Amino acid sequence: MPEALRQSENSKTLAWRIFKPALAGVAAIFVSAAVYTSHLIAERQDALKQTSRYNVAWVASQAVSELLKLEQRIAASGVPGSDVDQDEVQLRLDILFNRVSVLAGPDVRDLALLNPEVSTVIADLDLVLHRVQPMIPLLEAPQTSRAMLVLLTPFEQRLARLAAAANVRGGDLVAEDQRQLSQLHWFFSGAMVILAACGLGLFILLLLRNNLLRQVHRQLLDRSHQLDTQNGRFDAALNNMSQALCMVDADGRLIVCNHRFLELFELTQQIANTRAPIQMVLQAVMRKGGPRAALAREIYARQELLIRTREAADFFCEHSSGQALAVFHRPMGAGWIATYEDITERRQTEARIAYLAHYDPLTGLLNRVLFRERLEHSLAVLGRSDQPLAVLCLDLDSFKEVNDTLGHPAGDTLLKEVAQRLRHCVGSDGEVARLSGDEFAILYPSMGDVERVRILAQQLISEVAEPVEIDGQNLVVGLSIGVSLSPLDAIEADDLLKKADIALYRTKSAGGRDVRFFEQNMQAQLEARRAIQAELRGALERRELELYYQPIFSLSDRSIVGFEALLRWHHPERGMVSPVDFIPVAEETGLIIEIGDWVIQQACADAARWPSGVRVAVNLSVLQFEKANLLQVVRDALHSSGLPARRLELEITESVLLKEDEATIQTLHQLKALGLRIALDDFGTGYASLSYLRSFPFDQIKIDRSFVQDLGVRADGALIVNAVAELAQKLGMETTAEGVETSEQLRLLQEAGCTQAQGFNFGRPNPASQVMRYFADAMQR
Repeated sequence: MPEALRQSENSKTLAWRIFKPALAGVAAIFVSAAVYTSHLIAERQDALKQTSRYNVAWVASQAVSELLKLEQRIAASGVPGSDVDQDEVQLRLDILFNRVSVLAGPDVRDLALLNPEVSTVIADLDLVLHRVQPMIPLLEAPQTSRAMLVLLTPFEQRLARLAAAANVRGGDLVAEDQRQLSQLHWFFSGAMVILAACGLGLFILLLLRNNLLRQVHRQLLDRSHQLDTQNGRFDAALNNMSQALCMVDADGRLIVCNHRFLELFELTQQIANTRAPIQMVLQAVMRKGGPRAALAREIYARQELLIRTREAADFFCEHSSGQALAVFHRPMGAGWIATYEDITERRQTEARIAYLAHYDPLTGLLNRVLFRERLEHSLAVLGRSDQPLAVLCLDLDSFKEVNDTLGHPAGDTLLKEVAQRLRHCVGSDGEVARLSGDEFAILYPSMGDVERVRILAQQLISEVAEPVEIDGQNLVVGLSIGVSLSPLDAIEADDLLKKADIALYRTKSAGGRDVRFFEQNMQAQLEARRAIQAELRGALERRELELYYQPIFSLSDRSIVGFEALLRWHHPERGMVSPVDFIPVAEETGLIIEIGDWVIQQACADAARWPSGVRVAVNLSVLQFEKANLLQVVRDALHSSGLPARRLELEITESVLLKEDEATIQTLHQLKALGLRIALDDFGTGYASLSYLRSFPFDQIKIDRSFVQDLGVRADGALIVNAVAELAQKLGMETTAEGVETSEQLRLLQEAGCTQAQGFNFGRPNPASQVMRYFADAMQR
């Protein structure tokens, strides 16, 4: 408490000690004055009662007056025509009866003692009045009024003498009473003055006391308000804590706990209100049973030691069910205080975060971060033991088609199944990780035997190639693998991963479903590919790209029906770059869109100079369909070149239709509405080619060269070609066989019913300047 406030409190206490005796003294004087005043009032009342004695004179004189009035009414009633009736006479008689009763009362007793005639006159008058009473109903008779007057007249003088005697006696008494009343008046007045003074003093003291009480009350109210505010804030803060809190005194009794404490340990409010011993609280929790009871027992066992040693500590306890509580214990005076926080969800979240930071949530495999950590650790161990180590990078073949055709849920199911198969093959010897999408990696000790790694890779390829049934469909995907070895290829984690990825890229470029070990020339090839990517960006502006055209012949009359436009790149230093080398790069970088637009414009411009019946076929990329202005590009090319739409044929692959996108189908219908032709290229090499023949009315089906090359070599090659040709014929579509190189292939294609063919057997691709030579040769034949 501040010193000023303490001095103020002491001054008020001293004033109150002085004030109490003063107030008691004034109160005693006031009580004495009040008692004495009451005594004087009693005496004055007695004196006033005595004044009733001289009222007898007035009563006696009034009795004479009333007797005369009665006689006057009786006399008037006997006069004919008078308005005095019996009721008025009876009224006067009743009044006189009343006066007689007063005269017969105790007030006339003193006068009667001095004058005995008074009693006689009163008794005689009362007797006469009773005799007159029965005569009133007979008042109309003249003799009745006279009889009544005869009875009453003698009392006029007797009552007059009684009044005179009463008047004399009353005068004497009045004089004596006035003297006594005057004396009593002065005593009474003095007592009243004293009483008033005491009352005034008492009032002043009470004002002072009330003022002091108001100050004290105001201070108490202020303090009470402050305490209420502080208590309210304390309760609000206490009960809005996320942690459970309890405070225990030196006797081990619960002083304070918040709502969260009761909720956390499933306790009732009664325990908090009764200052229950902490042991009783623990027993109440024990009776509930379950994980919380076990946690409470363990927590209190640790707190007991802290209570004995008066130490502070922070700790947490966790149950096998996953529930966990964090405890913050602190000594407080002779007791202690503790907070309890349910960290179950936090621990689960932390565990989940820790898991997600190191494991793939879909497959449960190691993720890229943990795989790299394990790789670095293994390389560190390898450096000490010289034990060889293999890193395998894996990629699924045709996985995108699964996602595009069946949806991502099916793709996720496939990934989980592949992860299980990879883990089964690797076993406990190595580590399997999912790096991203459909890319996986394996850390595997080679034990100095490279062949062992190759056997594992082939086993992985075979295992993954087994069909997976999803939603009633058997899905088949391939697996491409690239391998790098440490310390043979690299001794750093990043270098090993990089080189295994280079080997994987080489496997994918070669068709996939195989394994390649890293070789030094792969690095050079990759760098060359990157160089191609950089140089391809300016190839179109530098006019290094050119279109070559391969003729398409009708098998019925060997006439030229069209040419397929094929892109070529004349590099100033590399010479002619194969489309196999730069087209995939253009697809990956998105340059294929710009290049594809130029191909359409240039092909239309070149074909406009050919004979009117000859078509030009242009291949379209998937990326071109994803661009919104493909339709406008085709319109502009036809308009600027003047080429009729019927002479332009656009070739698309099944990959364009994989998503079954309505926008793609709509674009195809809009292109066909221009009058041009749509061909399905590389038929039979995709995932589900037959279904696409129903999604759009193609004008032509192009049979892939892989089936044509099997003609005459494999029996099933001819069966497939025959089936495709027959199917196209029934659907009203033309068929063009690609890659025809021998006369035997040509004969078999004709027997199968194919309508058109192209390949080295008819002619190689040539630049636009040499296309007219084909027409000249045809005319010569």
